[in-house]
This record gives sequence, structure tokens and C-alpha cells, in this order.
Amino acid sequence: MQWFEVDKRGLGKILERRGKSFVLTELIQNAWDENTSVVRIVLEKPNRARLATLTVEDDNPDGFADLTHAFTLFAESAKKANPEQRGRFNLGEKLVLALCERAEISSTRGTVVFGPKGRRQVPRGRSAGTVFTGTLSMTQADFEACCQIVKTLLPPEGIATYFNGQLIEPRRPLHALEASLLTDLVDEEGRLVRASRKTRIRVYEAAAGETPSLFEMGIPVLETGDRWHVDIAQKIPLNMERDNVPASYLRVLRTLVVNNLHNQLNEQDAARPWIRDALSDKRCSVDAIRKMVTLKFGDQCVIYDPSDPEANGRAFRAGYAIVHGRQLSSAEWENVRRAEAIRPAGQVTTSPKPFSDDPHAPPLSAVPPSDWTAGMRHIAHYSKTSARLLLGADLEVVIVNDAQWPFSATYGKSTQRSGRLILNLGRLGRMWFEQGISPEVNELLIHEFGHHYASDHLSDAYHDALCRLGAGLTQLALRQPEVFVSLIQDRHEQAISAIS
Repeated sequence: MQWFEVDKRGLGKILERRGKSFVLTELIQNAWDENTSVVRIVLEKPNRARLATLTVEDDNPDGFADLTHAFTLFAESAKKANPEQRGRFNLGEKLVLALCERAEISSTRGTVVFGPKGRRQVPRGRSAGTVFTGTLSMTQADFEACCQIVKTLLPPEGIATYFNGQLIEPRRPLHALEASLLTDLVDEEGRLVRASRKTRIRVYEAAAGETPSLFEMGIPVLETGDRWHVDIAQKIPLNMERDNVPASYLRVLRTLVVNNLHNQLNEQDAARPWIRDALSDKRCSVDAIRKMVTLKFGDQCVIYDPSDPEANGRAFRAGYAIVHGRQLSSAEWENVRRAEAIRPAGQVTTSPKPFSDDPHAPPLSAVPPSDWTAGMRHIAHYSKTSARLLLGADLEVVIVNDAQWPFSATYGKSTQRSGRLILNLGRLGRMWFEQGISPEVNELLIHEFGHHYASDHLSDAYHDALCRLGAGLTQLALRQPEVFVSLIQDRHEQAISAIS
């Protein structure tokens, strides 16, 4: 006695939500799985009638191996042990029958007729091949959807497939590769298990009006919306309804495609979710990561560097795209750093850092005060006086002679009321010190004293500091000219002393 029965009408209602196109693909894949060289599909819906007639015929010499499988749900399938055949559950024809009002399956071992009064089996059969004929309710929209999905099929090599008398032309793949992917295999007890197996993967251009999809051995099973159609030459890990795969499987597949075809991607692709899915995978290649970063952010891009704000500003003004943390996921950032696809702004448009934190940096060659010329002493005195009057700070002045050091001068703020100015004789030259209080001297001091308030040359705070210092120096000259007179007199006395 059977444990349960299946309500055909109830099953049909459940299947309606899948649309009618699956009826064609279930029957076509069954035909392709056989020892077949020709498959003919005919779908007719005369005069926009409510009913349509579907016929699928193959030329397999042996026909249906076991005719009872035409109406037995989940009978042990001979196809499930072969990963390169599409069948798994011996379910496809039964799902199709659930939507048909009348149907007939005729093969070499007889014919089964399905009608309003049930099914009946007759000995009449065919000399070769199997033909399925069914009548089912179909709207015009259903009919057009069925015709459209047949046009997207990727017929196997060696099987001529016709739809309504027209050959479905084979497509030439854009790219082909081999890789290990999850598939459904059979264990020793006949149970389906998931395991990795090496298989062929073919990538195709999507024709106009087609949505790029994932295919299982030529049958579309999932619209991905990616750049290309991708066809897997073995069973893919589908759910029971054969309309979805695990997200992890799709990510692996996308990564394989991107690794092999990244040079054919464009800027529009770089903004699409499937690209980000591949960019998040640890298997994404260095070349693919760098290509996608270039497409997304351009040839010149840097990572926003919180440790060097001035470098960020320098990069922006130099035309670099500044990439912020939220623009990529943590997994994407991990790959970007692994591939060294983007460097921080502090490594590309580095701001001047004269006071290095590197303990191994060679020391600067300081000029002892005893070796200072009269001009050097005068500039040092003027710098200290200006710092006291403009900054309210005591200033230490150091003169070094190092032409290899890339800075003419630097200023470091010790405390709120003290600072340190380094002047580089090797860069400034002796004449700079000997010319007295010149515009060049004032320009350098204003520039360096600005760092008493801000380190970033490109910040508003630094700009405002320079304005205040320039104005302050002008007011000092107007209101306390005696300061400059005294400094000039000191310089003259030093010069006379040096001559005598």
C-alpha cells in the first residue's frame, strides 16, 4: 500500500508560480541527456487560443529505458550518478504532466496516454526515439516567454536542436576554461552528495534582449545579471526547484570569470554588484584586483590617509581620486591591500616630514655657533626676535649644512611658548644669510612660523596663520620700527667688527 498520493491539481497550482517556460527546459534537458543527435521542439498556440500544444521529440535509438518512470515520482534515476547528465530526481516529466490537461509519451517500449480519466498504457510504440506531446493552458505572455527562453538555449555539440522547424544555431564561446566546482555526485549507497569536480566552463556573450544567466549544460537556470552567460558542463548545486544556487558557488564562479576575463571589463562593469562579489573573494587574482580598482577609481587613486592629512590634500590637488574606507567592504580592502592596488596618500603625495621618527635616520650635520658668520648670527637674532614678538615663543635656532637633506628650513613646535627652527646652509646658500633682512628671509620665516599653528600646508588653519603672521609683521614694522632699526644697527656693527 502506498504511503501517500499526489494531488495533480494542487501540484499544478504550486508550479504555476514558476511560469510555463520550465515545461520546455525540463523536456529538452531530458532529450539532450539521451543518446540523441536530433531534438525537435514544436510549440503551437493557434489563434491566440487558451490552450497550447507542446511536442518534444528525440531520436535516441533505445528510447525510454523504463516507461513506468514517465509517471513515477522520484524513481531511482540512472542519470543521477553521471555528473555530466542533467537529471537527478526522475521528477521533470511529472512536473510537466501536472500542468498538462492532456499528454502522451510514446517511446520504443510503448505509449502512455494521460487524460481526464487518468492514464492508460498501450503497447503501441515507436521504432526509435521518444516523443512527448502535451496540451496545457497558456496565456499569450506565457507563450512568448517560452519562445524567448528556447532562443537562449546553448545546444550541446553534436545535437541538432530545432524549434518550430528552425535550427537553434550553436553559439561560439567567448572564453573556455577548466576549474573544480561543486557538483552532485552519488555515494556508495546511492545518495546524492556535494563534492568538487573538475569541469569545463564556457563564457558566452549575451544577445540583445537577453539577461546574462547561469546555465547547466546549455539550460538556463538562473538570471544573474552579470556581464556574460556562463555555462557549466556538469550538474550544478541547484535547489529542488532548479532555480537557484548557493551564494558561495556563484561567488566562486564570478571570481573565476573575472580572473580570466578582467581585461574585457569596462567602467560600467566595475560598478556592478557581481564585480564587488568577485573582488571580495580571496581567490581573486592580483591582476584582476588591480584592473577592477583602475576601472572603478581611475589610473590615479590613493587611500585616504588619516596619519597624513596634508598628503590627502596634495593628492586631491594633483588629480588623484581619494578612496575612503566606506567605499569598499572589509573583504575588498583585504584584497586591495594584498594586491597593493592602491597605496595610502602618505606614500604617494607625502607631505614634508623633516623631523623623522626613524631612529636609524642619519643625523644632520650641524654648524657649531662658533663657526657662524656675522650674517648667520644676524639672521638667528632676527628669527628669535620675530618669534618672540609674533608667536610669543622662545626660539632655538640651529644651522645645518646638508645639501642631501631635501628641506631649506623646518620648524618644530616644542611647547605653546617655544619652538625650534632649523636653517639648512646646504640648501639656502651663504648669500641668503649675508643679504640681511631681505624679502626672502621674511618669506621663509612666515612660512615656517605658520607651523606653530598648523602642520598641514594645505589646511585652512595654516593659510589663516600665514595671513595673521604677514599682517603681524607689517604692524610690527609700522608700530615698532625701532625693533628693525636696532636689528639693522646690530648688523652694521657686526660687519664693521668683522672687517677690523
